[in-house]
Amino acid sequence: MGKLASEDIQIQRLIDSYLRLQVSKNGFTAEGEHLDEDFLTAFIEGNLNRREARPVVDHLAACMFCRQITAELIKLDLAFADDRARVFVEEGEPSRVSEVLNGLLSRIFGTNDDVVFAHQEQEKEEPSEKTENPPDNKQ
Repeated sequence: MGKLASEDIQIQRLIDSYLRLQVSKNGFTAEGEHLDEDFLTAFIEGNLNRREARPVVDHLAACMFCRQITAELIKLDLAFADDRARVFVEEGEPSRVSEVLNGLLSRIFGTNDDVVFAHQEQEKEEPSEKTENPPDNKQ
C-alpha cells in the first residue's frame, strides 16, 4: 500500500507542475485577475472554441476562487435545466388553435376561468344557430 501512495503522490506532483507550467505560459496567476461570470458561463455552456477555452482551463487549474464560481454556475445551470425539462414534459401538443391561444394568454396574463368558459360557450351556441336556420329557410 505504501508503494501505491508514493506513486499517487508522484502523479499529483507531475500534474501540479504541469498545470503550473501551463498557467505561467498563458500569463494567468491565481492571485491575478479573475475571469468574469459571462466568460465562465460561456465556457460552461460550451460556447467557446478550443483556443478560447484553453486559457480558461489553465486559469481554473490555478485559481480556486474561479473554480468555486464555476461550480456554483454549473449547479445553477443544472437547477434551471431541471425546471426546463419539467416544463417541456408537461406540455402536450394542443389539438386546436383555441387551446394554443388559451395556453399563450394564460402564460402572459395568468389563468382566468371565466374567459375560458365564455369562449367555450360561444362555440357551443354556433351549432345550435345553424340547426335553427334551416327550418326557417324551408317556410
